[in-house]
Amino acid sequence: MPEHVLQVLMCDRHGQSFAVGVEEIASIERDRSALYRTLLVDRATGERIAVDRVGGVTEIERASICQPPERLGLAGQGLLGVVEIDGASVPLVKTAFLATSEPIRMQPALIARATPGRIAPAVEEPQILVTTLRLARSNTLRPEVVVGIPLEQVLDVSEPLPWIPLQVEGGWLRGILAWRGQTAQLVDLARCFGLEPQLGAAEERLVVVRGTGRHEPIAFMASSALQRVNPSQSTAIHPEDVGLRTEAIRGVFRWTGRLLVVPDIDALL
Repeated sequence: MPEHVLQVLMCDRHGQSFAVGVEEIASIERDRSALYRTLLVDRATGERIAVDRVGGVTEIERASICQPPERLGLAGQGLLGVVEIDGASVPLVKTAFLATSEPIRMQPALIARATPGRIAPAVEEPQILVTTLRLARSNTLRPEVVVGIPLEQVLDVSEPLPWIPLQVEGGWLRGILAWRGQTAQLVDLARCFGLEPQLGAAEERLVVVRGTGRHEPIAFMASSALQRVNPSQSTAIHPEDVGLRTEAIRGVFRWTGRLLVVPDIDALL
């Protein structure tokens, strides 16, 4: 087998498809205690890992693997990236990833930044891409909350792309998706700020952004009501004064009767 080619075995677990390197598997067995389960025997440890279904072997180019975001790769218990098989994005994982039922433990990074003052008014073009956070009625925070992303941090706005769900502690990271040959984290900004999102809210656009210090892509879903605006006449306030979680926030402002929250994308990378 050429070194640039990786053979992967497709398998399903809890309704989700995964790819595992054939080199990691010693054998495949039937689980005699359950009618419809299959056991993958880990070559390194001898551990038997139950999956719901095993498919065929596929060959992929190693160069085509979308690597996981750095922090997620380190914390992801064996998440190796994303591969495309038969037109679908599939997580490539180690057998250890399939062996655990524990959520991935990852929290926003603490980044020290100075508290921003008033946003300087734009002279010509709008400076911020704004979308409203759709929040559950249980949120007591008022007035309306909008998210603002400086335009220089916006990489793409598109129709939603297929994404892969991940079980992450705290729920602020929904999963990952393949975007232009890279793996992007899909985040729930409401949960990043300590708020409860509205279930079933419209997700009509995928917004891909980057941080100011690190340029890995981060994605979030939004409605089609995206605007480019000039956030003049805004006053900075502290996130805790309005009940927001601070780790993933770069600034909060009172603006046109609403709360304008600027996320700290670097804290999520």
